[in-house]
Amino acid sequence: MKRAIAWGCLIPTRRSLLGYEASTRKVLEHLDIETVDIPDETCCAPFWMQSLDLATSVAMAAKNLAKAEEMGLDLITPCSGCFHSYKRVNHVLETYPDMRERVDDILRSAGLHYEGKVEPTHLLDFLYREVGADRIRQKSTRDLSGVSIGLRYGCHMLKPHELLNIEYSEKPTFADELLEELGITSVEYPGRHRCCGGLLRGAQDDVADSILHERLVDVDRAGVDGIVTVCSLCHLQHDMGQRSIKRKYGMDELDIPVVHFPQIIALGFGYSPEELGLGLHTMKTDQLVAKIMGGGHR
Repeated sequence: MKRAIAWGCLIPTRRSLLGYEASTRKVLEHLDIETVDIPDETCCAPFWMQSLDLATSVAMAAKNLAKAEEMGLDLITPCSGCFHSYKRVNHVLETYPDMRERVDDILRSAGLHYEGKVEPTHLLDFLYREVGADRIRQKSTRDLSGVSIGLRYGCHMLKPHELLNIEYSEKPTFADELLEELGITSVEYPGRHRCCGGLLRGAQDDVADSILHERLVDVDRAGVDGIVTVCSLCHLQHDMGQRSIKRKYGMDELDIPVVHFPQIIALGFGYSPEELGLGLHTMKTDQLVAKIMGGGHR
């Protein structure tokens, strides 16, 4: 199986996200999935750029899809924002002929053309639907029983359903199912499907802090060993933002490790914490990692 892969802007450039890329590469390699990085990948033009210039924002994302189409490959991305942008491209080009003509003109000026044949898929959905939970279990070598986590799916890979075509967008369980194949207990807790406030960071920090405070209180009360994020923006909010919440709300005892979902899968596959960038996060992951590494082998 072979796929093109797009990383987005945040994942390769933010310290606590470098492990997202490292662990994704390890997981896909372990599963015998061959990947080709999009050459000269550029920003996907996240959805807030639509208000500036819709045609240009669609063309920016279509440029990366055109590169995948040239290689004859469908595309996967671990970035929820990128996934949203790429799905939007195909929707806009299929639905609005006038907009397609404008986008074609922009791409043509860059020596590119996009027919709309590439199917973009989020990494998590790819692992669940195309690789499958059985394959994840078969390839695991470390038993993660006794580890409990609180999942954060995020908003941008799930909604709107009509655009993203994720069948389980209201109360998703597919990441839970994958992690449970490794022996992990995924705990249901209040607020796990609510927004983390990450998109407000830098614009309305007080509101972002207030929302994050609610989310962290919810997961802290659940008594889990750590938070597992699907969305890179959710990770930044829960990992880096947690330090702000500790200080602002006087919650000195708050100390919840936050890890990316492919990091947990890769640990189950037998990779070391050092290979997966688990020492690069703002919140220390030592206790969670020690509990995982102290488990048995399959």
